[in-house]
Amino acid sequence: MIISGLHKFCFLIVFFAMFSSSYSTTLEETFKKRIDATEKTSISVNNKNGNITLSGWDKPEIEVIAHKKVRAANPEKAREILNELKISISELGKHVEIETDFPAKRSDGSGFFYWLFSGSFISDVSIEYTIKVPHEMNIELRSSNGKLLVDNCQGTIDLRTTNGKIIATDIKGALHCKTTNGSIKAMIEEIDLKEDMNFRTTNGSIQLYLPEDTNADLEARTTNGSVKSSLPIAWEESKSKRIRYGQLNDGGPLIFLKTTNGSIRIESSK
Repeated sequence: MIISGLHKFCFLIVFFAMFSSSYSTTLEETFKKRIDATEKTSISVNNKNGNITLSGWDKPEIEVIAHKKVRAANPEKAREILNELKISISELGKHVEIETDFPAKRSDGSGFFYWLFSGSFISDVSIEYTIKVPHEMNIELRSSNGKLLVDNCQGTIDLRTTNGKIIATDIKGALHCKTTNGSIKAMIEEIDLKEDMNFRTTNGSIQLYLPEDTNADLEARTTNGSVKSSLPIAWEESKSKRIRYGQLNDGGPLIFLKTTNGSIRIESSK
């Protein structure tokens, strides 16, 4: 009897979950803004759920396009959540800060059964950013669930996400990349000789493309994978093919690469 009752209870949970998702409403909204960047030298973007794509252009402006998307059980709830999904842009001297304010969790007893029978279930809340900045600018991007893509930029660039891959192309300067579940692909045209760089992930591969005339020291570590390079790197003798130390040309700033589940590849960018 207990087992039978449990089966019926599980069936009701599945039924109501399917019912709620079958009659969900999706609302979308696009936010646009342009900022004079004549005297701006840095930008930071903090997102929680959604991709961030940032690229450099020749205009002395910052263009921000944010695509909001909300799916909820009914139009009223979707509209309420969409109105609470805010984008805050602050100009702090030479720095521009973009923050995403997601709707706070309810403190009115909104637990599992409240969701199940009230029709307030939220299955998707996200913001996708597409941003253009002057080529020379220091950049900091953050997301919890989303990939980060940066192209044609110069400066100190710091990219961090948790669930998502990182792709950086046509980069000049110093690049720092960190993710947990995702791969990293970085194509660097010119490194900053005064600053080290690091590339870290837990579940994913790392592909790094460098000019053949780059002067740098290298340290590459993986637990489940291999370390390989098509560049003429002077590797030190090592008992493990998963931990490598080396020097590219005359040596220089340290380039540190580390993954747990994945391989590391160092290739020529030209």
